[in-house]
Amino acid sequence: MPVGPWLHLLAANRCAVSPGRLPMALAVSALSVGNSAAGLMQRFRFGRAIRGSRIDPPPLFIVGHWRTGTTMLHELLALDPQFRCPTTYECMAPGHFLVTGDLVGRHLRPLLPGHRPLDAMRLGADLPQEDEFAICNLGARSAYHAWAFPRRAAAWEEGLDPHDFAAADREQWQRALTGFLRALTIPGPGRLVLKSPPHTARVGLLAEMFPGAGFIHLVRDPRQMVPSFQVAWRRMAGAVGLQSRCREDLDDWLVGFGARLYRRFDADRAALGPGRMADVRYEDLAADPAGELARLYGYLGLPHPERVPAVVAAYHTQVGAYTPAIHHPSPGLRRAISAHWGAYAARYGYRMAGPPA
Repeated sequence: MPVGPWLHLLAANRCAVSPGRLPMALAVSALSVGNSAAGLMQRFRFGRAIRGSRIDPPPLFIVGHWRTGTTMLHELLALDPQFRCPTTYECMAPGHFLVTGDLVGRHLRPLLPGHRPLDAMRLGADLPQEDEFAICNLGARSAYHAWAFPRRAAAWEEGLDPHDFAAADREQWQRALTGFLRALTIPGPGRLVLKSPPHTARVGLLAEMFPGAGFIHLVRDPRQMVPSFQVAWRRMAGAVGLQSRCREDLDDWLVGFGARLYRRFDADRAALGPGRMADVRYEDLAADPAGELARLYGYLGLPHPERVPAVVAAYHTQVGAYTPAIHHPSPGLRRAISAHWGAYAARYGYRMAGPPA
């Protein structure tokens, strides 16, 4: 994150930074100086090219609640050469990856852990990553600032839906996303494929910003999705947080956060028209990735469906065996999930009375 936005965020929460996390806060503050300097270099060298670039064809957005298989689908599509997915380095250095990618990225690769902090999925500087991290690192408002300050009660709500932002903040958010996507077009061609669960709350705005954009909506049995979300959220906050404790009502809040995420979804989806959004059940994607990809290519009219078998074979070769964790929610959590996610489960074919899918 550049100096200005980072210092503003840190100052707004200075009283809440845990003493044990101060070295991390100081390290990020120091790195923000380098980010700002490198950002100036990129604007000087590539500013005109970025401003003049076109995002064409319009992006393909992967949306859905956290822990629904969005990462798996993103990594699958990234193996088709017609697509261009932002990498981890590009999302973590969105303001200067064009000038630092070859040098810094090469030295960064050996330093990254082999797996993500929140689960056993692989992590790498060149692997696909969420553009939400790029938005966050460019200083625009983002739900992911909450992981830095996990005791703040309203942090995710404040950064989720740009419709709720002040006009200046909403314009900054749109500039950050559009500028990042334009920069992604500079290294080479390919239809952009973006994956970010917070975009589930922004489908209408994204369709307005990028006319003709396509959407893939991932769903999963809530009895696995919600407990996995609770575990992943705490792990991520523990890895990057500047506070040592989370908000006291975190688990209850995470169960009900879907209402906020899906507040505009049905209306936004209806406005898209037919053939613009496809639903994918995680269970079907995990069981038959080739079949689900072929169905997606057909429904969305994506070219080169003949590449699907090779894409899936390459994915299995790279990833190897991966067994997702199985969660066994307590009776109380099951009741809470049924109360908050019953309509979602019924819509996408999950029977809440039986065993999890």
